[in-house]
Amino acid sequence: MLQVCVASLIAAIAVWFDCRERRIPNPLVFTGMTVGLIMGLAFGGIEGLGRSCLGMIVGVGILFIPFSLGWIGAGDAKLLGAIGALLGARGAAFSMLYGAIAGGLMSAIVLLRHGRLGLFVMSCLTWVAGLIGRIVPGTIGRSLRNLRQVGVPAQILNSGLAVPYSVAISIGMVIAIATGFSVIRL
Repeated sequence: MLQVCVASLIAAIAVWFDCRERRIPNPLVFTGMTVGLIMGLAFGGIEGLGRSCLGMIVGVGILFIPFSLGWIGAGDAKLLGAIGALLGARGAAFSMLYGAIAGGLMSAIVLLRHGRLGLFVMSCLTWVAGLIGRIVPGTIGRSLRNLRQVGVPAQILNSGLAVPYSVAISIGMVIAIATGFSVIRL
């Protein structure tokens, strides 16, 4: 329970900084990681420390490729690492699962408000059709490849709009905690 309170506090402060300054301070996320490791050791001994270390590695690892591609900031990856150190690997994984859904919905709302949702969806569909067209042989594949201009690589357009992803990660963390770190059954 204490780990949930500390993770919630770290996430709330990260959201505040991210929305206000578009960055998450290193001292905040490193404090979260350190406290998570200390709590893991204090409450679970060496095994608890191992679980906290694994959670931190899983948290940073999940967002390493999106960070490397420039899709998110380093603070977002480190925030998920701090959440993992506090809530374990399962907490980091489910926070990201629900955070990705929240982030997608937030992005769709931002695109819709700026009148760019339709163009973005068409860009995505054209990219998927081109990809499928390269895999599927014959007439169907040729037809899908021809949905875009010949010689122009299929790309997903960058809208130029940004969403503070710490908000999505924090929403995902709250949902993950509320569901007991499991999949919601409809």
